[in-house]
Amino acid sequence: MAGRSPYRDSAERVIEARPYAALAPYYQRVMEHVDYASWADYLLLLLKTHGRKPKSLLELGAGSGLLAYHFRPSSIQYRVTTDISSEMIALANPEYAGYRVTVNAVQLPFTRKFDMILMTYDAINYLSEEGIASFFSEVYRLLTDKGVFIFDVTTEHNSLTYFADSSSVDEYPGEAFVTRRSWYERSTREQFNRFDFFESNPNGTYTHKMETHRQVIYPMRFFTKAARAASLEIEASYADFTLSTKLARSDRVFFVISKKAL
Repeated sequence: MAGRSPYRDSAERVIEARPYAALAPYYQRVMEHVDYASWADYLLLLLKTHGRKPKSLLELGAGSGLLAYHFRPSSIQYRVTTDISSEMIALANPEYAGYRVTVNAVQLPFTRKFDMILMTYDAINYLSEEGIASFFSEVYRLLTDKGVFIFDVTTEHNSLTYFADSSSVDEYPGEAFVTRRSWYERSTREQFNRFDFFESNPNGTYTHKMETHRQVIYPMRFFTKAARAASLEIEASYADFTLSTKLARSDRVFFVISKKAL
């Protein structure tokens, strides 16, 4: 008879973790496919296109600082890198991330203003409508008069094309199996990503951890309305790492925002 696999499903207790708490140790390997260097180059292009040379930068939803490692505008003199997950932000290197802080974007503790506020990789899709309203108000409070706020969102086209119902598994020998299942609830415009971690123990058993990520896939007009309500102005919105403003059938949309002129 074949031996019992320590990774098979069982009735053993599943530890439900906060989003990114269990994922943090594996995050960099799970995200190896992401070209953060090119992402950083694109952000530099947006700064050049919109005539900005920020001296101070606040990055929100920065995770473990993978983008911060590559995105280092030469004009930046002061930098704060944040995330709501303490497990993730602890992995960011202060040599390139600057000050690291665990914060919730809807209620920020800062008093000084920033020339640039940044929130990438659809982190804003984790926020509720009320959360985005509060966040945009915080952006208005913390952004300098000529500052720039850049964020991106994932789209329904992206969910329907790639994440309507998909799964994958990664094996890290001697450590764990990590499975991911993604599904999209079109009626509620909710994107779900469930991660299961089967971590090996010295005695041949495993610890099963699970965390579920939920994002809301907002229509583009929602952000226009939310920005206007917070006295912010959309300078431009671009599709898929280009300078094209044709957003139909795009997978990711970047917004460049500033304060409305008084």
